[in-house]
Amino acid sequence: MAINAKLKKEIEELPSELQEKLLKLIHFLKKEFFVVTKKEKKRNALLEVDNFVIETRIDDLASEHDHYQIP
Repeated sequence: MAINAKLKKEIEELPSELQEKLLKLIHFLKKEFFVVTKKEKKRNALLEVDNFVIETRIDDLASEHDHYQIP
């Protein structure tokens, strides 16, 4: 017997109030455990630097690091 038929038979044998609870449980499991993660957008290094500057409020990142300073 196929899994779908077995599941259907088991569910149909349950009282209707338990069927409702089972349905809620299935929705919860799908939502919490089987979430498909969205494909990550292509990264843009310059945009990330811009966001970092905005977050830290440092206008000139090079002035904050000796490695980037021009002699």
